[in-house]
This record gives sequence, C-alpha cells and structure tokens, in this order.
Amino acid sequence: MTDKQKVIVALTSASETCTAALSALASRNQRDEPEPQTSDLVVILKDLDSLLSLIYNSSTKLALALKPSSPTYSASLPVIVDLTKYTSSIAHCINLLNADLHGGTLIKEVQHNATVILEALRAVVQTFLNLAARGPSIRSGAAGEDYLVRTGALHDLITQARGTNGIPKDNISAICRKWKQDLGALDDGLREVSEMIEGVEGSESDNLEGDDDDDGWDELGLSDTGAKMNQDELARAKNVQPSSATFQSALFKHAICQVHSILRLTTLLHKRILLDLLSSAPIMQPPNVALDALLLQSHALLAASDELVASLYVPQNPATIRKDSLALLGVINALHLQLRIFFPDTSSLEQQLSGLSIEGESTPSKPKADKKWFDICFDQVTKTSTNLVSPYKPPPGVGQKPR
Repeated sequence: MTDKQKVIVALTSASETCTAALSALASRNQRDEPEPQTSDLVVILKDLDSLLSLIYNSSTKLALALKPSSPTYSASLPVIVDLTKYTSSIAHCINLLNADLHGGTLIKEVQHNATVILEALRAVVQTFLNLAARGPSIRSGAAGEDYLVRTGALHDLITQARGTNGIPKDNISAICRKWKQDLGALDDGLREVSEMIEGVEGSESDNLEGDDDDDGWDELGLSDTGAKMNQDELARAKNVQPSSATFQSALFKHAICQVHSILRLTTLLHKRILLDLLSSAPIMQPPNVALDALLLQSHALLAASDELVASLYVPQNPATIRKDSLALLGVINALHLQLRIFFPDTSSLEQQLSGLSIEGESTPSKPKADKKWFDICFDQVTKTSTNLVSPYKPPPGVGQKPR
C-alpha cells in the first residue's frame, strides 16, 4: 500500500471518527446522565482546552503536509492519527460532565462549541480526502484552495471557543451569559416600541396635544410594522385621552396604560435578578438544577413579553391583549416561585443562632439582594395585571351617546 493510499484510509477513519463524535454529542441529551468519573470541573475544562489547542496545531500541520501543489503523504500520516485521537478524546471529555454536578446550561454551551468545531474539522478532513482521492486535476485553482478557507474557519472557531466569550468557566457564568442575551432582547423590543411611536408621532403631532410630555413610553418600544396608528390609538399608546373618545377607545387606553406598567416592571425585574442574584456571587449558591430551571423562566418571560408587545400593534384587540397579559402573569408567578432558592427561610432556630455574633467576632454582612424589593415588584406586576383583565368602567361621560 502506497503512502497516498494509507493517507486516504487514515483520512476516511478521521472523518468517520468526527461523525461518531458528533452523533455521541447529539444523542447525549436523549440518554441517562453518565455516572460522573470526576467532579473537578476545572480539570475537565482544562483538558478540553488542551485538546482544542492540539487540534488547532495539528490542523495547521496537516494543511502544510497535504498542500495540494506538493503533498507529503508520509509526513501527514502521524498528524492524521493524532487528529483522530484528539477527536475521540473530546467526546470522552464532554461525556464526563454531569448536569447535577456541573450544570445543564454549561453542558449545552460546551456541546455547542464542540459540535461546530468537530463539524469544521470534518470539513477540513473531507477536503483533503477529496483532493487525495481525485488526483491532481483539482489541485489548482479555487477548488484546490478550499483547504485554506476551511482550515482558517476551524482555527477561528477554536480561537473563539478558547477565548473569554467562548466556553464558560462554570454553570453560573453560562447562565449569566444567556440571561444577558434575554435582557438585550427585552431592551431591543422596548427600543422598537419607542421608534415606532416616534415615527407615528412625527406625522400625527399636529393633530394631538401633549406630544412633548415625557411619560416614560420612550423606554417601552413597539417595532414599526408599516401600519399607521390613528389618533385614538396613538393617544392610547402615549397615555393621552382622545378628544372625541368612545367607550371602545377608553377601554383600549386603559389596557395600553396597564400593559405599559407591566412591561416596565417585568423588564426591570429581569435586570435586577441578573445584577442582584446571579452576578452577585451569593455565599450559598443554589444547586445547578434550580439555576437551570430559573433560566428557562427567563426564556419564557422573553417569549411572553414579545407576544404582549405584538398585541399592541394596530389593529388592537383588547381580548388578545388580556390573553397575552395573563400568559405573561403566569410566567411571572412561576419565576417568583423559582426565586425562593435565593431567599431561604431564616426563621429556623439554627439559622437564627448562626446569625448571632459572639464577642470578638464581627456580625454577618447583610446580603446584597433585597427580598422585600422583589416581593413588592412581583406584587405590583400581579396588581397591574389584575387591573388589566378586570372589567373596565370608563370615566363619566365617556362613550355615552349625546341626548
């Protein structure tokens, strides 16, 4: 067997190993959690980082050894063997992670990074396999330069995964990153509402009073769908009473004002959870399973908020607004229950005794998170949502037919 034939066999094996590793990663969530062989997350992630570095270096060597213009098959054989070994080791390394010990959110982030890297590695291997199998006819021109593009893409993915914004160092870091993404999406929705109102305001300002008032709606945001609000709808969005209001317009105004309060409170609540609870490094961190469940509530809150904002677009439907408000309230109630993990019951005798100071010792520091603030915020969201879905009684004279 010639060196070229050996290289073709080795590349084929490497490609199949990548496929097997990708299949193992994809099916990991469909099988029972493996028994943890080690609980040291630092060691596991350090080994994974070393493997990624080795793949980076070996892929560079492979690109030099199998350069289409002058391939050196004998020199590439040990490099291909090493790449195959590193690929199998990555799948084994990730299999050491356990959701209870290390966190489900972290595992998903590690799996995602490993998946895109292995897919890029397989593409590199397949490129060299095609070049070796088809002969010199495609070794020149654009086809022969594909290996450079794909090797560069692999290098970029590995560099990103090993960087500060790549694989998180622990589960709470992974959760904070996802939480910030949800918060950014909430802020984007509020900004779109502001831009939509400002755009409509420019064409309707001559017909409405109070356009220059700062009522706080610039922080809410509705995306411009191309439809223009009429005077009554714009007045409801800006919390201004229409000059010729009907009962229906007054009903819409009542709903819009309540929706505005709900969205403002829930966005603020989401931000305070990130700053006061997740990013403050509590002394007793909740278990990973509870933190992963909390992140699911963040995703649900974002989805429900998007639906509620969408219900404000013209033509407005009060039944849809109420339905989406109730859905958001359900998410908020579930989130309230989840937050109990950060505020354990301090009424037990043991905890009271542990909080007492002994002469010569300093008293425990006050926790950063303010449970009272969160309770009040949740209470205000509930009250505002209740007002929204309650039967609305318009002010005297609104909607009444003239005699």
